Amino acid sequence: MQTTASFTQQDGLFIDGHLHAFIEQQLCKQTTLECNDVYQALATLVDEFGCQCRKNKHFDNDSLDVQTLLHAYQVEHNHPHCHVDAQTTTAVLDEYCCQVPAIIVVSLMDTLSGTPSDEHNAKAIYQRAATLTNRPCMYRATLNNANAA
Repeated sequence: MQTTASFTQQDGLFIDGHLHAFIEQQLCKQTTLECNDVYQALATLVDEFGCQCRKNKHFDNDSLDVQTLLHAYQVEHNHPHCHVDAQTTTAVLDEYCCQVPAIIVVSLMDTLSGTPSDEHNAKAIYQRAATLTNRPCMYRATLNNANAA
């Protein structure tokens, strides 16, 4: 594990120090997953979905900062809303030090924390996160009609 400034290098990614601590001290202990498995899953998600999410990005300079991300899980215990094709995050950088799409980090965090999400167009990412971590898929499609049952 190599640490530079406030980032830690894991599986070719640079993880913000605060997020790294949260993953190691809280998420991995709650889920009984090895931390290396979490970082490997994150790297796989970035490899498999990063280009697709970046290609569709239509909001320049729209990023989910690490404090907002952590506040959602540590304080609110809720999913931080982010658009699949809109945001990147400052919490994780790829091997070229570019921000990764926020939905990739959020889908893994939701999967590990058991936080449901209905994030539009993110079903495939959530399903893959579940497969990689051997956890239930936290993606929930919302009903178009609230009276339907």
